[in-house]
Amino acid sequence: MIARTASLSITVKDFAASRANLDAILARHHGYAAELTLSTPENSARSFLTSLRIPQAELTAAIADLRTLGRVEFEKQTGEEVTQQHADLVARLKNSREEESRLQAILQQRTGKIEDVLQVEEEIARVRGEIESMEADQKALEHRVDFASVDLELKEEYKARLDAPSNSAATRLHNAAVDGLHYAWDVSLGIVRWVVEYGPALLVYLVIFGIPAYFLWRRYRKMHARL
Repeated sequence: MIARTASLSITVKDFAASRANLDAILARHHGYAAELTLSTPENSARSFLTSLRIPQAELTAAIADLRTLGRVEFEKQTGEEVTQQHADLVARLKNSREEESRLQAILQQRTGKIEDVLQVEEEIARVRGEIESMEADQKALEHRVDFASVDLELKEEYKARLDAPSNSAATRLHNAAVDGLHYAWDVSLGIVRWVVEYGPALLVYLVIFGIPAYFLWRRYRKMHARL
């Protein structure tokens, strides 16, 4: 049992047509898109990121069709051996199900104290939770084997236009003024925060060192005046 993954980065000339062709490729190979992210920035190249799931038997043919969408910039394929992992999971499931059956048999006899019966019920609930978790893991692992994961990036081959619209002079001046006001506010707020944070300490230092320095200065002046 091998879980296969692939990654492709393709640059395309006709972005809209490439998206339509991708849908056709998925339909032809019985795949689907598990996740999709579209980026369409203004005056820049568009890009399309998607995580595909394709039946493993169709993977080679599907990747060959994906390469025809444009110029392949990057491609990587890997395979992970999960046979032992699956076998261990199946064995653990078998043991847990047998344990659940034994506990169910004990509970049906209904012998012993009520505390013993409640303890058996708690054990059954615990084992049942483990079984459901392992069953979910088994399905996810088998799905990874049945459906290969393909991370695809489509990037538009973009050429800047000489007549590309740009912001008007008034808009740029307005934005500059707003940015200037924001900067002035940030600077003013920073000064106030500095005064609030360090002002008390400066005041204490002024009292401790400033007052003695003032009296020493006055005494020095008096002595200098006598001379």
